[in-house]
Amino acid sequence: MSVVAAGVAVTLSRRFCDHVWTDASGARVIARARWGRIHHMQPSLAGGAVAVACANIRLIDDRTAVMDLLDETDGGLVCPVAVHLEDHTALHVAGGGLARGQVTLSALAETVELPPGDDAAPTATCGLICDDLVRPGLAAPGWTPTARARLRGTVRLAELRTNTLTGEPFHWLRLRVHPHIDIDVAAPASTLPTSPSPGAPLRATATLTGRLDLQPHTLRKGRAPSYRSA
Repeated sequence: MSVVAAGVAVTLSRRFCDHVWTDASGARVIARARWGRIHHMQPSLAGGAVAVACANIRLIDDRTAVMDLLDETDGGLVCPVAVHLEDHTALHVAGGGLARGQVTLSALAETVELPPGDDAAPTATCGLICDDLVRPGLAAPGWTPTARARLRGTVRLAELRTNTLTGEPFHWLRLRVHPHIDIDVAAPASTLPTSPSPGAPLRATATLTGRLDLQPHTLRKGRAPSYRSA
């Protein structure tokens, strides 16, 4: 099956068009076209958790945006994150940045574990940390933040699903990482023997993905950022 042919075409300008394919399992692929030619394929997960308020949204490369997550109750900073953005092209066309928005977060996990013993205490199970946001001292000249993150949370929902494109099963998890922030997580079936029960603590390393639900017809066109191949 062709992801491009099966996806929904979203025309963003004369130059850019995204083809968005979403599986019944929630697996998603965004194929980005420039002047009619596909130049980037981005895997994601169609997250369904409540969107999180965010500010200082800015594109930093051809797939990643940095932003500050905010607490809806008091507007305070929860943490800064880097995210592989599904609607990256729309934000690029609009000039590459927004002062505020709402982001629906999801994550593609590399490792997942259920902490044993004392590590499973509720006080130890909340957190979202992006490790690669601060430039290391010996970084190469072209260094930029990455969307890799460590998640610690409590499982709210869990299912074993199958990606119909690949035929591969995966664990779909809704993880609460903050009193007001849930993240939908896709983890390889091999990472856990069975789906965890609701309430179970869980740790994961993952790539953060997400969407701002930007609508092409409502965006103001702006000057695109200067990084290569947006």
